[in-house]
Amino acid sequence: MSRRFLLYLTAIGLASLATGIQLVMLPWLAAGQLQLPAGQVGWVQSAQLLPGAALMLLSGAMSDRRGSDRWLPLYYLAMFSLHLLMLWVILTSHLTLLALMIYGVLLGTVFTFIQPLRDRILPRLVGEGSNRLQHGVVLVSMCVYVGQAVGVALSGQMEGLGISTVFGVQCACLLFAALLYGLVLKNRQAMDGNLAENRQQSSSTQLPAQNHIQPTIQQGLQYLWRHPVLRHLIVLVSFNGFMNLGVFLVALPLLARDVYLQDAAFFSILQLAFVIGNVASTVGLLRSGHVERPGRAVLFCLLYSAVIMLAISAGPTETGLLILVFAWGTVAGVSSNMGKALLQQQVTDRYRGRVLSIYFLALLGSAPLGALFCGYIMDSWGGSLLFQLSGYVSLGLFVLYLRESSLWQKENS
Repeated sequence: MSRRFLLYLTAIGLASLATGIQLVMLPWLAAGQLQLPAGQVGWVQSAQLLPGAALMLLSGAMSDRRGSDRWLPLYYLAMFSLHLLMLWVILTSHLTLLALMIYGVLLGTVFTFIQPLRDRILPRLVGEGSNRLQHGVVLVSMCVYVGQAVGVALSGQMEGLGISTVFGVQCACLLFAALLYGLVLKNRQAMDGNLAENRQQSSSTQLPAQNHIQPTIQQGLQYLWRHPVLRHLIVLVSFNGFMNLGVFLVALPLLARDVYLQDAAFFSILQLAFVIGNVASTVGLLRSGHVERPGRAVLFCLLYSAVIMLAISAGPTETGLLILVFAWGTVAGVSSNMGKALLQQQVTDRYRGRVLSIYFLALLGSAPLGALFCGYIMDSWGGSLLFQLSGYVSLGLFVLYLRESSLWQKENS
């Protein structure tokens, strides 16, 4: 493991700690501090995801341009500034629904440009090949989940520590992450050299190199459309973003507040249980080694999540809910790791940024629609029906994809 890769993992861990704080802070400011109804909580959660729907394809095309990675540290400095500004809004008693919406939109806009750039760097650090890429994806996920777990746990103590302390930790993490990414990207020529041989080997399957032509969104969409495995993967990711991520973003804070009559501490425990499930699945993948059919793993996660959704709809005890949320996190961790690994293995470096942006658009672009849908379903018919609907639709999609051989049979190359 190279020094540059270790710096990259550390930067991801610090940034993920800040994200873990945000996972609890934003929805609880809406549901706990402002006491907003479910529909408006859905709008707040959607606000940070809507920019991805509008800008993700553009960010992917930009990330494929030469020298675009130099912007990554600056994006993290922008995130640092936004959190600092929100702390001032809270301390001066100007917290409103409009302020939260603006905060969410700005955070989502910056994150939209971070995501494809951050993941596009990975093959340059670990090299290509299914074993190295899959291992690299899982290590990145481990840093993401552990960082988020620490952030979620810390934000759960905000009443004792004080909101200024929690925001201060969040800002410090983003500042150090920006510095570390600057060190990682200091010698981009050395990073690009890791892929030179792979590009030569795959040149026969790519279009002739035309370095003077800027990458376009249309080229990325055409490349994806010609690739059946990637096409079906995007369909599944879109569903997970709309239904499962939408349920997670809206239902958990409202379950904690309205059904279990609990405060921010219980909500943070639920978030922590989910993230610990992510960590557990990632540790399991690291110990088990190489997964030969990642597409099949992604499909089975649909079945497992359906069972979990239906179990939550039955109204478990607080302990039972924590166990189910942990299991949900475990399944989501496997699905996310295998989906990203499959994508990284299937796409060529020339189109990597654009295909990654389509992947994140499918996930994060459908999530705000799902959050709004779930918020209004809970307002009208309650949480039990929402979880039943999510479970049965997940089960139906799993049955439908049993006959899709491109994902079911696909082995790593």
